[in-house]
Amino acid sequence: MSDSSTPAHVSYALIAISILTAFPLLVAVIIAYVNRSGTHNSLLYAHYTFQIKTFWINLALTIIGLVLTLILVGYFVLFLNQLYLLYRLVVGWYRLSQNQYPVEQITQ
Repeated sequence: MSDSSTPAHVSYALIAISILTAFPLLVAVIIAYVNRSGTHNSLLYAHYTFQIKTFWINLALTIIGLVLTLILVGYFVLFLNQLYLLYRLVVGWYRLSQNQYPVEQITQ
């Protein structure tokens, strides 16, 4: 694998599309898993990990939200989940375009 940032950008684009429909998020996480294992660039590795964590947290919140729709609070959870997904998308994609890590690195 090369250390090009193109797959990471494609993955973020698929996450953006997945705000309307969930299937592209699955494709995005597959791209992230495949490319994370082949990169030697720590910045890209961090972005792929960020995308993978976004997927799993989104999936967990979606399941919780769907279960809670039985008592109507689930709709609020699903709405907050979409806001969370949008936040992670904007922060991650912006920071990738600026060649920055998706989250601040802790230095000691």
